[in-house]
Amino acid sequence: MEDNETPQTPEPRAFLMVILGTIGLGVAAYAFSLVLGVPMAQRIRPDINDFAIGVIATLPLAGFLWWFSNTTLEHFASFRKSQIKFFSEIGFEFTPSRIALMAVCAGISEELLFRGLLQTWIAGFAPLAVAIILSNVVFGMLHMRTILYAVIAGLVGVYLGVLFAVTDNLLAPMAAHALYDAVALEYTRRAVVNYQSGEN
Repeated sequence: MEDNETPQTPEPRAFLMVILGTIGLGVAAYAFSLVLGVPMAQRIRPDINDFAIGVIATLPLAGFLWWFSNTTLEHFASFRKSQIKFFSEIGFEFTPSRIALMAVCAGISEELLFRGLLQTWIAGFAPLAVAIILSNVVFGMLHMRTILYAVIAGLVGVYLGVLFAVTDNLLAPMAAHALYDAVALEYTRRAVVNYQSGEN
C-alpha cells in the first residue's frame, strides 16, 4: 500500500507558496508603479457600476470555459487533460476557501501588474491598442506552460485590458478576473476529483 504513495510537499506549505507568490506580484507592481511614476492607486475606484460591469464581463469567459471543458477538438482536449494532470499534482487540495483566496489574490495582483502597471505605463508613450497588446504578450508569456496556454492567457488578458480601457477603473477587470478564476478553479477541482478517482 505504501509503495503507491508519492511524497509531496506538505499541503499548507505548498498552498502558502502559491499565495505568497501571487501576492508578491501585486507588491512588485505597486513598487514599480512608484519608480515609474504610474498613478496606479488612482485607477482603483469603489464604483458599484464598474464592479457590476466586471461581474457581467465574466459571462463570455465562463462561456469559453464551458466550451473548453466539453470540446472534443484534439489540441484543446489534449491540453485540457494535461492541465487536469498538472493540477492533480500541484501539492494541495482545492477547497472552497482556498479557491476563493487564490481567485481574489490573482484577480487583484495580476490586474495591478499587467493592467494597472504595464498597460498604463506603455499607454503613456504608445497608442492604447499597442499597450493592450504588448502588456498581454508579457501576460501570455508568463503563463506559458504550453504555447496554447500562452495564447489563451494572452487573449483573456486582451479582453481584460479592453475592459480596463473602457471603464478606466481596475475594479472592473479585477472583478472579472477573480470571478472567472473562481469558476475555473471550481471546474478544475471537480475535474481533478474525477481524474484521481479514475473516471477520466
